[in-house]
Amino acid sequence: MRWLKKTGIIFDRITVGMAWAAGVLLAFATIAVCTDVVFRYFFNRPVAWVLEISEYILLYMTFMAAAWVLRDDAHIKVDLLVNRLSPRGQALMSIVTSVIGAFVMLILAWFGGRVTLDFYRRGVPTLEYLKTPEYLVLMIIPIGSFFLGVQFLRRAHKYLRSRRLKKAEESVSP
Repeated sequence: MRWLKKTGIIFDRITVGMAWAAGVLLAFATIAVCTDVVFRYFFNRPVAWVLEISEYILLYMTFMAAAWVLRDDAHIKVDLLVNRLSPRGQALMSIVTSVIGAFVMLILAWFGGRVTLDFYRRGVPTLEYLKTPEYLVLMIIPIGSFFLGVQFLRRAHKYLRSRRLKKAEESVSP
């Protein structure tokens, strides 16, 4: 069990690092877009690569920060139905949705990885201004999906463990 705890700590550090990198990318995109606006409207000289790079940054930010947001349970929830359930039902619903989320994300990671590897092998470029290799654009999808899938599994395990602890406490108390 000790190795599992160490792996969890390393996973959390990587997740936090990816979230920080997403924040840096957001700051860079903000500055780049503002600079492009100034150059476009005041000097009639737009910065050609800003639109393309900001599109890639939006993709990267989403997949880099998603696991961190889930770890802190900060994703948007539609809890109209969940709030009507008992605490036990809410825990069960969280376990089920976490397992489904993990399943979907790990499938996306698998197929995204296959597509990324295929684009790498074939040397497919983007059709945009910079002619970036397409695999560099796509590779964040399987990476981020994998981290999000693992985080969903960790979340399901956390809810399952807390549910078991509550059952054990209920059986011990008079």
